[in-house]
Amino acid sequence: MEVHHHPHVPTHSKPWKEYVLEGLMIFIAVTLGYGAENIREHYVETKKAIISAGNLYVDVLEDSVRYEQTLQTRYFQDSCYEIIKDIYKKEKTIKDIPIFYLTYSTITTRHLPIMNTIALDEVKSSGTLKYIEDDKLKVAIQKYANMGGGLKLREVREFDFIDKTIDPITLNYFDFDYFGKLNKGNKGKSFQIINNRIVINIPMPPDLKIRNDNKLDLDYYFSALGMLQLIRTSTNNSYIIKTQKQCQELLALLRNYLREHDALKNKY
Repeated sequence: MEVHHHPHVPTHSKPWKEYVLEGLMIFIAVTLGYGAENIREHYVETKKAIISAGNLYVDVLEDSVRYEQTLQTRYFQDSCYEIIKDIYKKEKTIKDIPIFYLTYSTITTRHLPIMNTIALDEVKSSGTLKYIEDDKLKVAIQKYANMGGGLKLREVREFDFIDKTIDPITLNYFDFDYFGKLNKGNKGKSFQIINNRIVINIPMPPDLKIRNDNKLDLDYYFSALGMLQLIRTSTNNSYIIKTQKQCQELLALLRNYLREHDALKNKY
């Protein structure tokens, strides 16, 4: 005959101290778990921020090169304008047609830097910025991002002037087929400025001429080029140079940030 033993069910209540202790242990366990999860999340997000900063560093480094190259090209355009303007002041006509073709094709070419915004937009939109524990770097990123709008506005200003004022001169008075060839090839090789003189390095067609030259108003022609130079100078001083300066500041802060986190790899 089997004897069934029933589980012992305590009939007396626990002391209140045991309830307090159990509650305290549960609270501590939940708190530690929550804290550990926060630490893990912060660690993961910080790592993502470092990776994003590295990507941004690459883009900003490329931007810094682009600003300098663009400025040098634009300064060269200004030099070309000054030379042919001085020639016109002295001669009051266009005698050396090849020089005017070469300088005009250079002066009217559009050169404006484009800010690389892929990594910049990712940093702003992903929330990564709040995990970058460097207030100066955060401010520098935001300031640099805001300057992109200014560059786009100046692009519209310059290109609109070229579209409406310069391009009609090109179409009406220059051999467009040859003009197009000058714009496509021989960049930086077709001529040089030596001792404030244009030195041509490529063969030029012997029959090159200004079309409808009897209708070309040279005063208007040089006024248009002069206005274009003024617009470019304003863009250089008020936008490109300031953006370049902010770019260099951001570059230095990003380099320090990556170095502090041992993330300044050779590829950067």
